[in-house]
Amino acid sequence: MKVTLKQRIYNKLPEGKRDKIVKTYHVLRTIKNVVCWTMVAVLAIVVVIFLTMRINGETPTLFGYTLQRVATGSMEPALHVGDVILGKSVDDVKTLEKGDIITFQGGAYFDNHHVTHRVDVKPYVNESGELVLQTKGDANDISDPVISADEVESVFVTKLEFLNAIYDFFLSPWGLIIFILLILFVFFDEVLNIGRIVTGNDGEEEEEDIGTIIERIQREEQKRKLEEQEKAKRKAVKAARSSAKRFKRKKTASLPESTGEPQDE
Repeated sequence: MKVTLKQRIYNKLPEGKRDKIVKTYHVLRTIKNVVCWTMVAVLAIVVVIFLTMRINGETPTLFGYTLQRVATGSMEPALHVGDVILGKSVDDVKTLEKGDIITFQGGAYFDNHHVTHRVDVKPYVNESGELVLQTKGDANDISDPVISADEVESVFVTKLEFLNAIYDFFLSPWGLIIFILLILFVFFDEVLNIGRIVTGNDGEEEEEDIGTIIERIQREEQKRKLEEQEKAKRKAVKAARSSAKRFKRKKTASLPESTGEPQDE
């Protein structure tokens, strides 16, 4: 069985630390899974909503904010063609003042396109009792036709210059394809996990292998200690025998030599 580098490092750790690392790993992995799949779900919903609303000619709105892209030069030099702008939904049209930049649904005069122009005449009630206002493009010589307050969609907040190139790229067919591939790439590990679960190979075998390796290492360590103890015991016995032999030789050398004849009394 092949032991990976991760397993070798894991095996060198103390047993208590191993358990702590495994528990922490599982907790972090669970948190990562929840966060990642929540992000995937949110992104998928946002993309579907934005594309659906764009196809239907509506303005995508998220938490009261909208993204628009300037299509003409009528607001130059304040806004240039291609600028991506962030707008906020208007709750009360009466709060708009002259000079505010708004986005509204243009009528036949604008070929029913969305228009982003500056308020030239702030909201007022006309003779018919309707709340209306008038706008004008900064680069235009004349004001726009009067529009109804109901046609106002959002008020300009800021330009998002860094989104210009991204907007161009991701709204193209290749951009959408790459966007999907990036999502799959980022969450490739999760896709593999799902595949392992479906096929029944969800990692239990790897955990068992690690446990077997740990048991083998423990047995080898215990065997090594027993061998060292046995070796030390044999060495001690050998040393004791050598000492006994030396003592016996010394004692024999100290006795008087015998001639084989009886001694006189």
